[in-house]
Amino acid sequence: MIPVLIVRGEAMAQVFRKLLEPEFGREIRVSESNYVGSSVTSARSTLLRRKYVVALVTDAKPEELRQTHRSIVYLLSGVACADLWKINLLVPETEVLLFQDRGVLRQLLGREPTEEELLRGQTEPRRTLEEALGFEWLALDAELCRRLEAVDVSPLAEHSSVRQVRQFFRDHRDGRASLPF
Repeated sequence: MIPVLIVRGEAMAQVFRKLLEPEFGREIRVSESNYVGSSVTSARSTLLRRKYVVALVTDAKPEELRQTHRSIVYLLSGVACADLWKINLLVPETEVLLFQDRGVLRQLLGREPTEEELLRGQTEPRRTLEEALGFEWLALDAELCRRLEAVDVSPLAEHSSVRQVRQFFRDHRDGRASLPF
């Protein structure tokens, strides 16, 4: 089975690619989407081909976390067994991952992040990055991609979302995947 990661945002796809390609090489396919709905649609289409396992990493608002998860499970379980896909919701936005390591954020911003930025980045990561870098949403993603080329994101490898995706793909590669009972 070919591992496919679908993640919200081109910049976050680049981060995951940098974190996963050293282990999985070109075998892994990483694609991005702009919204939760388009992520789920892409995951469903990929799963229907029957030769892929899919990990989906996308946003979830704290107050909608349970409902978002239930909806995605419902939509994916209609096309493939639950052992062929993994859902990983980052609250409140996928960019929160960039705020999990001060060194990564320092490289990304080109300066030391302020305490306020570190704090706001946990609840409003995209807006905090927009203000810190001076770019709005669509332009922000392109700017993050440009900056991420030179950033060592390896400290983010131990974040639970990254570890879970990596383990999901390892289990399938090594033939250990099965439905939990």
